Amino acid sequence: MTQEPQAHGQDGADAGLDTVVWGRCRAGTGWFWMARHTAWDGSVRRAAHGWSGNQDDAMRAGAAAARDLAAGTRAQVFLRHRAAECALQVLLEDGSAPAGREPACARLDASPAAARCPVRCRPGPPPGR
Repeated sequence: MTQEPQAHGQDGADAGLDTVVWGRCRAGTGWFWMARHTAWDGSVRRAAHGWSGNQDDAMRAGAAAARDLAAGTRAQVFLRHRAAECALQVLLEDGSAPAGREPACARLDASPAAARCPVRCRPGPPPGR
């Protein structure tokens, strides 16, 4: 008797894995970076973000933050620049971002990609729910 193949994550090997998503995006005259640690149950454990003067510094800062957030956990790490765009949009809407830090993709709501955003860019339930 052969065992039926299972989809990724259904074999128990990935059960209980946390997720760390990180990325960077253009923000005004500089670059924004973010990293977010999400537990296997979907709750956000920790997050970090900041601004850098150039793309290379933003990549290094985001990668370092992702490593720090993943340290000591069983976590998958994903590079998703779209997540940084959405996180920056949330900060702008909340008024938490400094003036002049608008994302290069300021038309997130009009973009078809907004529906596929890996984090909520707008208040309300995530797409598909």
